[in-house]
Amino acid sequence: MVPNKDEDSIPHADHLTVFFASQTGNAESISRNIYEQAQERGFKAAHYVLNDFAKVDWDKEECLVFVVSTTGDGDPPDNSTKFWRHLRKLKGVGLTKAKYAVLGLGDTNYDNFCQTAKRLDTRLQELGATPFYARGLADDATGLEETVDPWIKNLWPALAHQVICTPAVHDLPQPHLTPEEEKIVKSLIGKGTDPGQLPPSTSLKTSSELELNLNEKADINTLSSGMSTLSVSVPAKEKDSMAPFAKYRIVVDFSSMSNHSSLTGLPRVPNANLKITEGDSTTASGSKATSRPIPSFIQTPTPLINAKINSVQCLTATDALKRTLSVEFGFEDDVDYSPGDAFGIWAPNNESLVRGVLEALAVDEHDQNKNIKFEGEGIPSHLQPVKSASLLEVFRYSVDLTSVPKKANIRLYADHATDMTEKQQLMFLASKQGSDQFNAFRAQTPTFLDILHTFPSIKIPVARVIETLPPLQPRYYSITSSPLAKNGHRRWSCAFNVVTYILPEGVNRRGVCTPWLDELAGLVPFGKAISEGLEKTVIPIFLKPNETKFNLPTDTTRPIIMIGPGTGVAPFMGFLEHRSEQRKIKKRLMNIGPRSQQQLDDLFGEMWLFFGCRHREKDWLFKEQMETYKEEGILTELHVAVSREENIPNSGKYVQDLIKKESKRLWDLLDKKGALIYVCGDAKGMAKGVHDELIDILVTNGGFEKTAAMLELNKWAQEKRYLRDLWA
Repeated sequence: MVPNKDEDSIPHADHLTVFFASQTGNAESISRNIYEQAQERGFKAAHYVLNDFAKVDWDKEECLVFVVSTTGDGDPPDNSTKFWRHLRKLKGVGLTKAKYAVLGLGDTNYDNFCQTAKRLDTRLQELGATPFYARGLADDATGLEETVDPWIKNLWPALAHQVICTPAVHDLPQPHLTPEEEKIVKSLIGKGTDPGQLPPSTSLKTSSELELNLNEKADINTLSSGMSTLSVSVPAKEKDSMAPFAKYRIVVDFSSMSNHSSLTGLPRVPNANLKITEGDSTTASGSKATSRPIPSFIQTPTPLINAKINSVQCLTATDALKRTLSVEFGFEDDVDYSPGDAFGIWAPNNESLVRGVLEALAVDEHDQNKNIKFEGEGIPSHLQPVKSASLLEVFRYSVDLTSVPKKANIRLYADHATDMTEKQQLMFLASKQGSDQFNAFRAQTPTFLDILHTFPSIKIPVARVIETLPPLQPRYYSITSSPLAKNGHRRWSCAFNVVTYILPEGVNRRGVCTPWLDELAGLVPFGKAISEGLEKTVIPIFLKPNETKFNLPTDTTRPIIMIGPGTGVAPFMGFLEHRSEQRKIKKRLMNIGPRSQQQLDDLFGEMWLFFGCRHREKDWLFKEQMETYKEEGILTELHVAVSREENIPNSGKYVQDLIKKESKRLWDLLDKKGALIYVCGDAKGMAKGVHDELIDILVTNGGFEKTAAMLELNKWAQEKRYLRDLWA
């Protein structure tokens, strides 16, 4: 419960501390915005990632602000796991002095929406801390800004009752416009002028363009002439993707812009903190200097593994809706992993996209290869390790060029647009009045290059681009193999859909990692499994152990129910291979003969698999393997839903339909044998449908009231009896 402001009318804390936990960079960016605004408003403030909790004397903290995101099915971000382990160990009420506020970022496509923020709020109160401001929960499915912007706006008067401020400037004018921009808005908005008819090349100088320092684009050329250069090596297969990137101009209807007399809700432009300076003259951080396939400034949560593609198979027909590949990776050193674990791949941005962006930013090839480093207070955490690199390496591996831009970025680009029409349009997109146009803009999933082509007068310093683009993230894939198989500790496999699609406007879009892997593997046609003549490019991968215990039980007699349509079946193929190998080992150790099959079966619990596809002949993934496991008795039950075919005996449209059909038998398995439930795949449709059917099983067969059934499922989830690995 948030206390009444009158109870704390006199501020006592001499500073506030802002913490963040961020997986993709959003929470870090938002928390930095709060931290910088706090300083501008006269508050003394500090800013930390949650894993740096030990840098703070918690006994003396009186005012805390947390911005935390949620990943997966309610999991905390990787850069807060140490903090959560520490928080679980704390006892008593040691935070009675602390007042706090929590802003959570999540996605309502997942059932456990903003779970990290909710857990943090509860735990802080258990430890004696008191909230001074209502918790905010922002939804990425509808747009984080809808909650984040008003939450931050109303944070300042609440903070004024908690933290001493000198001078008291809690009510800074909003939005943060330069005098020049104020004139632009007033002169162009509300006059009924058709933006298309405005002068096309009116040049405007912004305040930031007049500053001459290493953040300026022009000054990339002024770095020491004696600086060493790095000759960038491009793999052969990567050169194939270096054709000029398609120049797409984003289509937005600005005709209603002249109907508005003012612009409100414009986001604050982030501070310019990053400085580009001369790097280490001895070597850059690329793979040419070391055995690492990626620059040394890229940090992975577990040791980096240099892998190569052993084999690849296309699992879907040519006319299937999606192209799905099964790829096996090999490596030299043994790696311990368990079925249910995943691994990350740090793929580079598309090479032609990188080159196109640098060309649009007027960075010539010589400067692209100059050895640089980053300096400055308060720069994003993913950029802090860059001490020796080239701009090419940074744009390949460190910044995301394809993620949908935030309004704060659009507002920044307006600040650097020199054409009056483009400046007005960008500011309109970033405003509350331009929300419809911004949504239409986002729907076209523009790359950063698209933005530069659509608004060519944007003359933004390279340093500002680098520090405001979100960090490029590794892509994670479930392991579909077992370490018990032959050479299992030196190889693993995965299955994924190749992400390519066409917008209604006819524009081709592609993901970062899967098309890159597909090209490296040679664009294998359907039905072929290739293990020879593959590109030997080293691929940077690393193990991501499953923190939610989404693994096979140690008790092999425990029955398991696996639910995974499409590529959601990937971890279960690893489960099945592992169980097959376990049975072989048991059979060999116990000298069980062919006539004692029942003796072997008694050592292992039932395995049920619910799988779903569109067409049996087009996209039934791992069909042969599934049928083999069923024939060998490893897979007790195989139920396949087919959504685009009619009148199939003993089938249904979706996996939840099959669960409904088998509800009584499933209840017996759950109630009498303590079966574990595993769900993997789409969070938005499938997982919710499956969850509802499980509730119905408890109600119909278990005699639970609906509310009690929901609580029972939550209890199973806490006991790791109901496990989910989901994505939106």
